[in-house]
Amino acid sequence: MSPDQPERDLVDKRSDYAEAHIPEYWIVDPRTETVTVLRLAGSAYVEHGVFGRGTQASSVVLDGLTINVDAAFDAVS
Repeated sequence: MSPDQPERDLVDKRSDYAEAHIPEYWIVDPRTETVTVLRLAGSAYVEHGVFGRGTQASSVVLDGLTINVDAAFDAVS
């Protein structure tokens, strides 16, 4: 997520990606240390999950793909 313009990632890109029929969209938010996974349902995104520290973020589109949230944020610390 862009620290200077979070609304771009949370609103603008979400709309643009839905219009482009991107089946899945991950938002990695360093402010809250969460990974939000959205999946396209029709013409809009629905939340698959919001994953925080101590959990594994998972994909809907790529079967078996998981990301350790702690590792993702610790890698940039």
